[in-house]
Amino acid sequence: MKKRTLKWLCAAVLGATALIGAASAAMADDVTIAMLPKFKGENYFDACKGGAQEAAEELGITLLYDGPSQDQATNQKQVDILEGWIAQGVDAICVSPNDPTAIAPTLQKAQAMGIKVITFDADAQEDSRDLFINQITADAAAAGLLNAAAQDLKAKGYSNDNPANIALVSSSGTDANQMAWEKAIDVLLATDEYSFMVIKNRDTDVIYPGTDETKVNSECATMIGRMGEGEDKIQAAIGLSSMATPALGAQYESAAEKPDVEKTALTGLATPNALKTYIKDETNPLNSGVLWSCADLGYLAIQGAYQMVTGDITSESTSIEAGRLGEKVIENKECILGDALIFNAENVDEFDY
Repeated sequence: MKKRTLKWLCAAVLGATALIGAASAAMADDVTIAMLPKFKGENYFDACKGGAQEAAEELGITLLYDGPSQDQATNQKQVDILEGWIAQGVDAICVSPNDPTAIAPTLQKAQAMGIKVITFDADAQEDSRDLFINQITADAAAAGLLNAAAQDLKAKGYSNDNPANIALVSSSGTDANQMAWEKAIDVLLATDEYSFMVIKNRDTDVIYPGTDETKVNSECATMIGRMGEGEDKIQAAIGLSSMATPALGAQYESAAEKPDVEKTALTGLATPNALKTYIKDETNPLNSGVLWSCADLGYLAIQGAYQMVTGDITSESTSIEAGRLGEKVIENKECILGDALIFNAENVDEFDY
């Protein structure tokens, strides 16, 4: 091959590579992804937002972020925000639904407009989204929550010979993930490993205060008042929402008559920073918390949404190369972030979210 021809081919390849790079950059510049949490102004979703912003900067895209306030965390408020984004013609929507069924028609409307719909943190109806970024499986979440409670209860003398009554503090009763976790908890409580932990009365010992901060605090204060020794008392309370768990710790701290810290246990889902004060306080029975990396959850949601928009993955894909998180498996339109993390006084300072 003549040198002139070789030089021409090299120049052509370099030119094509540059054009592809420029086209990719232009595509990224034109991509707008909107993220809708259950509510704003709370450290769990703030941490998700941080991870989402990291991914958006890495990909060079526009990220919109909005949500209802904590005291107005309703499906209608989410729908109002979604309608604005649909009219704007965003490329993808990442949403954590407050109600998986009620939000479905609006998400389907977005899909009909060519907008990719990704759920994260909590799912919607399967036919109303293209991909679900799930932080954890229901079985793994249930195991993490029960393990955290069981470790503390065993250390305080509870066993099959001295069973403990437990209570669950959820959120609205419509959250798809929390309802799945409850079912998985019921299955585990029937096994030998956890049979010493008992939900004595589901009507009174599994509560749904919603997402209004005042009501959550009120219900958790009532729960603390029911705790203590005896068959008619609650020995452990587990928060299934990032609002309920710190509220349990706070209401114990402010209670005029505190249940014996050596006979009661508190734990549940929340960020390490939200629980750190209680965990490090030996006079408070909230000794541990359960979570995952919220930043990674937000990061993975945006990576999934972007790759849906560009066509790098589809609803039929079996994996995704998720930037710094590496390869993640997709199965039945669901991508799982990882396992539960239990943090306590020994390691809570290692986390900054």
